[in-house]
Amino acid sequence: MPANKTTTLISHLNELRKRLVVSAICFVAAMSVCLARSEFVIKHLVGKAKDFEFIYVAPAELLIAYIRIAIICGVVVAFPVIGFQTWQFIRPGLTRRERTAAAFVMTFGMALFLLGSVFAYEVVLPFTLKYFAGLNGGNFGDGQTIQAMVSIQNYLNFVVNTILTFGLVFEMPIVIILLTQLGILNPRLLRKNRKYVILAVFIIAAVITPPDVTSQILIAVPMLVLFEISTWISSVMFRRKLALREAS
Repeated sequence: MPANKTTTLISHLNELRKRLVVSAICFVAAMSVCLARSEFVIKHLVGKAKDFEFIYVAPAELLIAYIRIAIICGVVVAFPVIGFQTWQFIRPGLTRRERTAAAFVMTFGMALFLLGSVFAYEVVLPFTLKYFAGLNGGNFGDGQTIQAMVSIQNYLNFVVNTILTFGLVFEMPIVIILLTQLGILNPRLLRKNRKYVILAVFIIAAVITPPDVTSQILIAVPMLVLFEISTWISSVMFRRKLALREAS
């Protein structure tokens, strides 16, 4: 290997190591602070489900729940620094146009994920928890009832999975933009298959929500709005792509 290529590789590895060290230090610091406040976070999450009684079924389950919450919150708090370090590492290797596109995708993607997470936490969780609480205390012929005593670990898994699911679902515009840019999708194809998309959205809403119409509509409408926004952005990008091709 030529000396200049070896030097370039070593400099890239040193740069990567520096970025990783800074990101790791920020994550550990954020996780430590969050661990000290994890009890407050868990109490706030438990407060969302006032109709349930929570237990832990293993000696270390509550401690593990605190640690898991601290890790998740640490990632969230440290993410701006981690994202900035990642951007600083990949930025020199991109052209001006690629930098603009990458900055747009990263910023828009993070905003959509945050929007989906907030929507899940403030809208979806209260509806689903209310529905599941309505199943609590079912009466049987012999007078016995089933009371909900939920494991704190299972509850946290449910909350985290719900938030992550909707955070990822709200990334639909980013996926469609990237597929349009790669030439796999185009606005005409999206409009032609709109009815199938609407059907798929309502099926997904029925699967990930309790079986009541209100919850399904509440979930399906934002997804359809995102699809229409994605179609509009795809149309704009497609026209620009055609214009650049004709100009060249």
